[in-house]
Amino acid sequence: MCLRWPSLLTSTFLNLILLTTLISLTIVSSTNDGFVIIPSRNKTSPGPSNNSHTLSIPWDLGLLWTTLPSFVISLFGAYWAWIAGAIAERQPYVELRKEGGAEARSSIMLDYRVVASIWRWWGAFRRLHYMVGATTLMSVLLTYAIAPLAARLFAPEVVRTIKTSPIVYNEVFNENNINATLDWRPVLDIVAATLIYHGNGIPWTDDERAFRPFYPKSNLVRGADISANTTAYSAYLNCVLIKDYTITSDGDVVEVSGNDRGCNFQQTFGVNSSQSTYFKTTSEIDCSSQAHYSRLVFTAATYSSSASNNLDDISVISCATGYRQVAGTLKVAPSSSAPLIGSFTEAREADTVQPKLWRVFEQAILEPVSFNPQAKWSTSDMGSLILYYAQRLQPSKPLASDTLMDAVSKVFTATYLNAVAIHGFDTLLDPVIGTGTALIPTTRLFVVPWVAYISIAFLMVILCSVVSIYIYLQRSPSIMTEEPKGLLSMAGILCNSELFTIAWNILHDSTFDGSVLELGRKRPEVMDRNWGARKDAESDNWVVRSVQGADTGTTECLLRR
Repeated sequence: MCLRWPSLLTSTFLNLILLTTLISLTIVSSTNDGFVIIPSRNKTSPGPSNNSHTLSIPWDLGLLWTTLPSFVISLFGAYWAWIAGAIAERQPYVELRKEGGAEARSSIMLDYRVVASIWRWWGAFRRLHYMVGATTLMSVLLTYAIAPLAARLFAPEVVRTIKTSPIVYNEVFNENNINATLDWRPVLDIVAATLIYHGNGIPWTDDERAFRPFYPKSNLVRGADISANTTAYSAYLNCVLIKDYTITSDGDVVEVSGNDRGCNFQQTFGVNSSQSTYFKTTSEIDCSSQAHYSRLVFTAATYSSSASNNLDDISVISCATGYRQVAGTLKVAPSSSAPLIGSFTEAREADTVQPKLWRVFEQAILEPVSFNPQAKWSTSDMGSLILYYAQRLQPSKPLASDTLMDAVSKVFTATYLNAVAIHGFDTLLDPVIGTGTALIPTTRLFVVPWVAYISIAFLMVILCSVVSIYIYLQRSPSIMTEEPKGLLSMAGILCNSELFTIAWNILHDSTFDGSVLELGRKRPEVMDRNWGARKDAESDNWVVRSVQGADTGTTECLLRR
């Protein structure tokens, strides 16, 4: 029944449905970040039960996408096993119809039904029954390999879906706030906390910039990120090591002068044996526009009574200042305390015009001076901050010129961005409403590609096998006119066969112990002959009979109609 064209056509139809579904889901999954949204289970685990032997198992949709593919493949595997079993059951009757018959072990003594399918295919290949071996092997692989593997066909993964969201801007930048009235010590303390002690930065800053704050108008789901247009404010230094400088001394006073890219600078500071390290910080704000208006000059040295001017290991560093203001898109993760700054993408070329009160800023950050009896140097508060940071960068050589230039640049940038974040924004009476993009974490179901590819390849092999089975059935007919069902059908196959006489003799043999098959294997009239079938002239039915070696070419040869 299962080897007739309706059953084979049904198998082909089911196979095509599975192939189409797998291929479609794989394509959709790879192009659309999954193929379906699934609900996330955010419930907390229940508390301890009074019964310590009770096991709480969360039953959710995960059971569906793991068991359903395996169940569907198992059903298809059962249908294919039905076809493979029918081909195996049919094989002895194919052997009987061959011209010249077949050996007893391949015909009347063969019954694949009593052999477990897991190793039936090996015996079939050894007997050269390739179609039986191939279909059985595919059935075994489908049942014990592909079906369990299909449980891994789908996997949930969290992706971020884009959704527009209203944004509130309740602050605006005011460059006049960075003025001479500010107390710079708290700003420098924050810089020390973040750079030296790795503390958290203040809200709406990263390592280089301060951003105009914004907030989602409505609450977002936990874990959502939001992107919106904003403006970033930053400052930077372009430092060089001055090698051509002049140093003179007048008693305990040293004067250092030089020129940096068209801008003249001059520093004066005292030197005596009570101080081992010197770090002079000055601001030059009278440079020309061609020389970029200003310089921050830093001179580092150590005291040496034997050196010229009592100074050794002198490094003169001159830094041109620069400021950036650029609009772009900022991605943040909202939080109840402070948003976590993500990526910033600039939308256009930065505005590098110096802020209105840049002279005040560059002079004011060097003015605070605190007395520290534990310090080994005498310098401004910003100079101390630079030296402490240089010690963290290079503990063995904190006064190395490259270390100092790195420290100077980092401290200056951090000072400006913290000043802007703390003092640079005014609160708006009427907040501005804009539009941003919310990145909502969404759990979607994905097709695991390598599992899908293996399953698709195997289903393609089975699809091609159906065509091979149809051709095989046409080229290798059997003697059966119906599939044998029950003892009556089996008796009809053996009607008028000499196997009845052989079976009667075995049953009445004195050595008979209940096993007809075992005694049959010992009888030469069974094992030493080929067995075949021929058409009975009177009834036009197939009759199973032995074929003597001398008779295989006679007029009683098989398949004569």
